[in-house]
Amino acid sequence: HSQTPSWLFRNGYSGNGGFVNSSTMDKRLEMYVKTVMNHVYNNQYGSVVYAWDVCNEILHAQNSGWEAVYGSNKTNATYVKKAFNYAYETLEYFKLTNSVSLFYNDYNTYMEVNDVIKLVNYINQGKKVCS
Repeated sequence: HSQTPSWLFRNGYSGNGGFVNSSTMDKRLEMYVKTVMNHVYNNQYGSVVYAWDVCNEILHAQNSGWEAVYGSNKTNATYVKKAFNYAYETLEYFKLTNSVSLFYNDYNTYMEVNDVIKLVNYINQGKKVCS
């Protein structure tokens, strides 16, 4: 939740630029997810990857760039759903949807089970992409 550098969310990829709009961030998110996954699956070791931790600790994020661009609705976070869909599209491209799983990861989930369930159900609306 706090590992993404601030410049990724800003105009001109500058740490002191204004925040981009959600449309621009959608494109950056898609480029990042698909580039990383394509790199792995086009590599000699791609066949050993059986799962992806697509999003981490959304429920614990505070004052993140994600919230600055998309707002703070954590259980209906559009960028999380988009990240899972971009990852799933990549798995479809490589014909791996039946052999590779996509996960949401968080800590202290026992303290917020209902919010995790709401988020995963939101991610899976329309098509099950998150395990």
